[in-house]
Amino acid sequence: MAENDPKPTPGAPSLESVEARLQAVRDERAGKAVKNAALANQRQGLGLGMRIGIELMVSVLVGVGAGILLDNWLETMPIFTLAFVSLGFAAGVMNTLRVSRGLDERIGLGRAVREKEAADAAAGKKAETPKAPPNAWDDDDE
Repeated sequence: MAENDPKPTPGAPSLESVEARLQAVRDERAGKAVKNAALANQRQGLGLGMRIGIELMVSVLVGVGAGILLDNWLETMPIFTLAFVSLGFAAGVMNTLRVSRGLDERIGLGRAVREKEAADAAAGKKAETPKAPPNAWDDDDE
C-alpha cells in the first residue's frame, strides 16, 4: 500500500494551507454577497422612487394634453386644461399612495384570480375551462 501512495513533491502546498486559502475565499464571497444584497435593496428603493415620480409626472402630462385638446376643440381655453390638470394630479397622487402602500400587487383582478387558484388547488380541483353557451340558432335535432 505504501508503494501506491504518491510521494509529496517538494514545494507543494500542504492540505492545511489549501484549506486556509479556500476558507479565505469563502469568507470573501460571503462578504460580497452581503454587500450585493445591500446594493440590491438600495436599487429596489431607487426603482420605486423613479416609478412614483414617473407615474406622477405622466398622469399630470396626460391631464394637460387632454385639457388642451378639449379646450382647443371647444374653444374654452383655460377651463378644461385646469380641470384635467387637477384630475391628472389627483390620479398621480392616488397612484403614488397605492404604490407606496403596496396595494398595486394585493388588490384587483390579479388578487382575485390568485385566491381562486389557491382555493381550487387546496380543494384538489383542476382549472375548468368554461363551456360555450348553447347556440340559439342551432335547430338540428341530431
